[in-house]
Amino acid sequence: MQSGGEPRVTVVLAVYNRARELPLAIASVFSQTTPAWELLVVDDGSTDDSFAIARRYLWDARVRVLALGNNVGLGNALQAALPHVRTPYFVTLDSDDWLAPTALADLMAAMDEGSEDAVLASANAQHWREDRGRLVRDHVLRGRPFSDKFDVFRYGPYLVPRFYRTEAVLRVGGFERDPHGQGRFYEDKLILLKLAAIGRFLHVDRVLYHVRLHAANLTRPEERARLNAIKKAMYERIMREWGDPYEIVWGMHPEGWLDVADLVPRTSAGAQDRRTH
Repeated sequence: MQSGGEPRVTVVLAVYNRARELPLAIASVFSQTTPAWELLVVDDGSTDDSFAIARRYLWDARVRVLALGNNVGLGNALQAALPHVRTPYFVTLDSDDWLAPTALADLMAAMDEGSEDAVLASANAQHWREDRGRLVRDHVLRGRPFSDKFDVFRYGPYLVPRFYRTEAVLRVGGFERDPHGQGRFYEDKLILLKLAAIGRFLHVDRVLYHVRLHAANLTRPEERARLNAIKKAMYERIMREWGDPYEIVWGMHPEGWLDVADLVPRTSAGAQDRRTH
């Protein structure tokens, strides 16, 4: 451990066949302005050199590598990592993305300075596209604060980075292998909805995360119907668990993704009637 005291945040980096991109993701952790981190690389059954590349960093005592053997999907890999997280916070990093140098310090400060019911902090993300072997700036995805759990429920875009309070994630059961996504799809949406039910989300209005856009992370149009069905079932389940106070009005994003267009309040009698049938 370098100077800076005990580690306070774990970067959980699940990787599956990203040998080419993995070094940049790991380098962004080593470039953090705070040294108070641990890095847990979870190899999700890679068949390329990802595991071997991750092990090259074991010279630093802050780095650990966990091999799952078989490919189980991102949500299941993150759940496998949870028992190995020994810091009050952790943040997930996709193996083809990277962190801004102040990401851990800024997000940790936001959580430290926030109220005790803050369970997650996020920020803004710079997107990059690959063009003939070079990374070229694309758009910036700006996050925002949320008023309550239903505001989170309505929110369509993804949140990055996702900087979690470890205790809160454990309290809601972690990254569940739900019957719809099977821990492989929408694991990020599901954990956010579960956390929104117990606490507040914070937003740091800075670019603290970098997303790589390339063909491998763009979902094929023919898969969208299946993914939309998974999302619909997952969200309807959560609304039922919250007491079914709203009817979900679904809309379609121009790119073909299912989004929550509106939430229409149910009458108390109607909601009770639905729960008893």
